Amino acid sequence: MSVLEVFVDIEAVPISAFSSRILTNVAAYDHVVFTSKNAERIFVKTLHARRIDVPAAKFIRVGPRADLLRLGLSGKRVLFPRSKLAPFDVVRKLRAQGAVVQPLILYTARGRRLSASQMKKLLAGEWDRLYFKSPSGVAGLLRQFTKADRRVLKGIPALCIGQTTSAAAKKAGWKKISVKRVV
Repeated sequence: MSVLEVFVDIEAVPISAFSSRILTNVAAYDHVVFTSKNAERIFVKTLHARRIDVPAAKFIRVGPRADLLRLGLSGKRVLFPRSKLAPFDVVRKLRAQGAVVQPLILYTARGRRLSASQMKKLLAGEWDRLYFKSPSGVAGLLRQFTKADRRVLKGIPALCIGQTTSAAAKKAGWKKISVKRVV
């Protein structure tokens, strides 16, 4: 089986004055939750650049995002560093459970451009699976092709890293989708 991994480029977003105040007061939160390695990496890098220390014991790492709902965070102050493009559903659900959740937008993701050779090989059927790690990868791949070529792509089975990415692939028109949990 040959699999094309669809990559995204991660770009930090400018830190607003509001976000800067959040970072300065990060010790006031009971937990800092991460649903992606990118969020954690950029958060830690941002803290180091600002010389802010946070005990790693406050960090909670989960995948898939829905696992946050099983952690019993009611009454806890939760900082949620995330992508600008991340769905807001889990934040709403955590708040409904009684958590005080503060999203912190740190980055965005853009689908990485395929080379002309990769595009040609993909359309020629040289890969029999597409591996998506984010909804941004799904959207970024499709933007590179014509409408007719997109129909061909959507016939290639999609392997998605989680439910959110799987839902994005389904919404985009993929019919053959399997989900691989984050390991």
